[in-house]
Amino acid sequence: MSEYFKYWGKAKAKEESGSAYHLLPYHCLDVAAMGQLLLNPEKVLCQRLASQLSVEPAWLQQFFVFCLALHDIGKFARSFQGMQPELSSELVQANARMPYIERHDTLGFLLWRGKIKGELSILSPGNISWLNWMEPWVEIVTGHHGMPPKKSVGRIADFYQPEDELAASLFTQDTVKLFLSEFDFSPLLDQSMKRRLKAISWQFAGVAVLADWLGSNQKYFKYCQTPKKLSEYWDDFALPS
Repeated sequence: MSEYFKYWGKAKAKEESGSAYHLLPYHCLDVAAMGQLLLNPEKVLCQRLASQLSVEPAWLQQFFVFCLALHDIGKFARSFQGMQPELSSELVQANARMPYIERHDTLGFLLWRGKIKGELSILSPGNISWLNWMEPWVEIVTGHHGMPPKKSVGRIADFYQPEDELAASLFTQDTVKLFLSEFDFSPLLDQSMKRRLKAISWQFAGVAVLADWLGSNQKYFKYCQTPKKLSEYWDDFALPS
């Protein structure tokens, strides 16, 4: 069982019936699945955004679905996990020295900048120059609660234990394998892409907000606490929902 299955992403109120929590990797994939639906290449929204970026609609769908899978990496923070300290002994335990004083959107951006990007550059095979162009995309999807994440909030160690950093890194590596194993990164390397993205970044932020809202609906995405391969959950649970 991977380390990232020790983290909850959604939790029910005590009075609600059913599974008490939904594993964080699954919630991330639920939201990615909603992004795949919203950015259907046959739909006007995807075609218009792709045109403004000068990329193909299918390329945009595939890439932004990957980005959405990272939208809640800030929930790997021990400070966030401590908000529900008694959900299960199977989950990481709260650390009283790490209070939840910064939102998980900001914590996710902090972790990408300070940890995950560097680890991917070491561990990812092949051309890794695309990682240098990821920051604005990560800023968009981590800022899925109506505002961009803060750029400076302190040290990663103030919010994450080493175990949390490892779990988030492993999850990111596995999402790269799941969504980008045969991906054409070359459009990301176009130096004008960043300028074009900036002009429509709030539209992508709106897609991220809507995908997160829909992907949090328990009517469609039942809480699951059983570890399984990300590819299995994606194919058998997230997409069919």
